[in-house]
Amino acid sequence: MTNNDRPTKNERRQHAREVARQRADAEKRRKRRNKWFLQGGIGLGIVAVAAIVAIVVVNVNSGGSTSAAGPKNMVTGGIQFTGGNGAMAPVTTKGVPADGTPSPVATANDDGTVKVVEYVDWACPVCKQFETTYGDQVNDLVKDGKATLEVHPVSILDRSYLGSRYASRAANAAMCVANFAPDKFLSVQQQFFEKQPEEGTKGLTNAEIADLVKAGGATGSDISECLSSEHYKGWVTKSTNEVLQDSSVAGPQGFGTPTILVNGKRVDSLTDVVSTIEAAAK
Repeated sequence: MTNNDRPTKNERRQHAREVARQRADAEKRRKRRNKWFLQGGIGLGIVAVAAIVAIVVVNVNSGGSTSAAGPKNMVTGGIQFTGGNGAMAPVTTKGVPADGTPSPVATANDDGTVKVVEYVDWACPVCKQFETTYGDQVNDLVKDGKATLEVHPVSILDRSYLGSRYASRAANAAMCVANFAPDKFLSVQQQFFEKQPEEGTKGLTNAEIADLVKAGGATGSDISECLSSEHYKGWVTKSTNEVLQDSSVAGPQGFGTPTILVNGKRVDSLTDVVSTIEAAAK
């Protein structure tokens, strides 16, 4: 090679710049590929985590398996009481099949007595206030044969008890009593309202719930097992969700407890419940 064939200083400088540019472009492409794979991997990870979270949320909200049949004596979703001669008695019915739904609640009784339907959450302070103020008067109207009473246990206040699911466990207790000791249901309900824990606490323990059930007169190994296993856990969720989706029991701001129906019509003011029943009875 002669001196004339050798690249000049400018040519060598331009070649070096071109090599540097090509290397820089290659590095940029490599970084873009790595960034894409990293973001793609993170995205897939987020999707996977979201899917897992969704499954967990569904399982938590479902309250476990909903395959078990509903409790006996609650074929409509509530336990019914009739009365006369100064006494009240539960109406015995079969339970709702595992793959079934509660029978529609009748809006009136065939015999002309006033039909009263209550939706209650045993963890609900307003339910306690209503029962304390008006419960005996409603029960007296039933005992006089002027009305019937149907109580639907629901669980909408778990959020008020620091993750303990107290409202749901109380509703399960209500269903256990309805199934095994329906004649003790109202006395157990009274115990739960009298000993109702304050919102913002963890509520009552399972042992304390069992004590209230026993204090209300509902005893036996079947009830104990039903409480300890939370047998109707899934049914509490299923039946509550059905109520929440029922527009006929919703108020102006949605469903809340207590909700009272008299002959199928929702009573807007709790202070009007007794007078509404009395007026319908006339």
